[in-house]
Amino acid sequence: MRAGKKDLNVQIGKRLQDARENSGYTQEAFAEALDVSVEHYRKLESGAYGLQLEKLVILHDKYKIDPTSLITGEKNHGFDLESFLANCSREERNAFIARMLSYMEKWMTERG
Repeated sequence: MRAGKKDLNVQIGKRLQDARENSGYTQEAFAEALDVSVEHYRKLESGAYGLQLEKLVILHDKYKIDPTSLITGEKNHGFDLESFLANCSREERNAFIARMLSYMEKWMTERG
């Protein structure tokens, strides 16, 4: 049996929250990027509101969040780090490394 619209919104909202937290951003940052109020954004994460298609595009373009992962929960683990590093610009590489180091620092801090 398929989940109802409300259930889907809740599931997508939870995945959105996880993606945001894993990326190290605040609700305020995502609200600003999506051009919505913080209260509206909180309702997206709670599932009270559904995520519009244009907002999915913004999340993908700005934060590289996979829309399929948000919608279905399916993860694409086909990332090839060596290929990415070999084919990206110095700026993209440095941004990727900085993001990974930030993520690792946050992860280590949370685990004490």
